[in-house]
Amino acid sequence: MRTTLAILLSFITLTSVSQSFGDLCREGIKQITNKNYEKARELFHEATLLGNSNEEKAYSHANLAYSHQMCGDLKKALDNYNTAISYESKEIALVLQRANIYLLLDSTEQALKDYNHIIEKEPYNSGAIYVRAGIHAHNGNITAAREDYNRLLAIDPENINAHLGHAILYQQEKRYNESLAILSHLIEENPGNAAIYIARSDVERAMGYYELALMDVNKAISIIPGNANYYKLQAFLLEKLGKKEAAKRSLENAAVLER
Repeated sequence: MRTTLAILLSFITLTSVSQSFGDLCREGIKQITNKNYEKARELFHEATLLGNSNEEKAYSHANLAYSHQMCGDLKKALDNYNTAISYESKEIALVLQRANIYLLLDSTEQALKDYNHIIEKEPYNSGAIYVRAGIHAHNGNITAAREDYNRLLAIDPENINAHLGHAILYQQEKRYNESLAILSHLIEENPGNAAIYIARSDVERAMGYYELALMDVNKAISIIPGNANYYKLQAFLLEKLGKKEAAKRSLENAAVLER
């Protein structure tokens, strides 16, 4: 889950700000749109020095943080999201962006605090609930994860991610047949969703059903032939089945896609 750039960039309007600050921000947005993030962060760094109101400072720091993030400098991104939030602590979009950074930095406990805050303020924020469920599952808190998936289903009974989450929880509990029942039903309802085939192949692999797992991976590849990780999984299963040459070809396909 990611906050859309549109939400972040609509944090304030630029009609009410000083000309120099406004010019820097408008040019910075233009550079972000053009994916020239290095230039964008130069411009927004200058803008942070000129902002007068809390709103202006939060806006410039938020976009500087985003530019740092897109340049791969996650720690600077975090620093600037923290600064932006210090100026506009009630802006949920900023907290959501910071939570994403915490996840990328593997700071799951800090991310969890932010998602708890977001859900407290926005109880029907499905994206935040879904990510929080994933954090709970990752931490081994199956009960809390299941509660969040049920919460998602209460909001939207057809939410595929929530059903898939339940299946993964059953897998974690080694309740494989229950997991397979959910996944097989999801595949019947969504035959073009590669991720569900991969999820079912993971359960089949855990059960030692390598032939069935391979069939599901092959189906996923037929749906999304450009996913290198699918070929790596295919290679692993082929190795398990003693098909070394075929496994080698799968790895070669994966390498080509990763170039």
